[in-house]
Amino acid sequence: MSSILRVDSIQTAAGGSATASGLGIGGVGKLGQITETTFTLDQSITSTSYVELNTACRIALTPSASTSKFIFQVQFPYQTNDNNTGFHMIIYRDIGGGGYSSASGLMATHTGHDSSTSKYRTFSGQFLDAPSTTSAVTYTPYVKVNQNTIKFGDNAMYSAILMEITA
Repeated sequence: MSSILRVDSIQTAAGGSATASGLGIGGVGKLGQITETTFTLDQSITSTSYVELNTACRIALTPSASTSKFIFQVQFPYQTNDNNTGFHMIIYRDIGGGGYSSASGLMATHTGHDSSTSKYRTFSGQFLDAPSTTSAVTYTPYVKVNQNTIKFGDNAMYSAILMEITA
């Protein structure tokens, strides 16, 4: 059995126009700004300490309010040629030119290839951040390898999207 509810309008108990917050419906947000970056990535990393994947990976927005949140999405291919070679990734952010620091903690660990045959994979991930600022915020991936070399991109497309979610 199905039911249909049809009304011409919904009002508050005081007779005013109903809004989501006035009806006690919380967590309503909307998409504010959005930006993207894409480029052909060809970067080999051998460092066992975190390094910026590539300066072209940087993506920034200035939040419209200090309560804004950001969703950072990233996708890129990578290649390993050696047994059990992998990488770790952390998203770093800079607020207002104050310097980069970890925003995400460890976001990804990709290891465990059991063959010396070349392996191509695609990494795709998302990160939600609440920077609590109205200064420009820049995000960029930092990576390190556990051993050997990983080739990021291999002349393929790197893609990142940064979206502002407003209250």
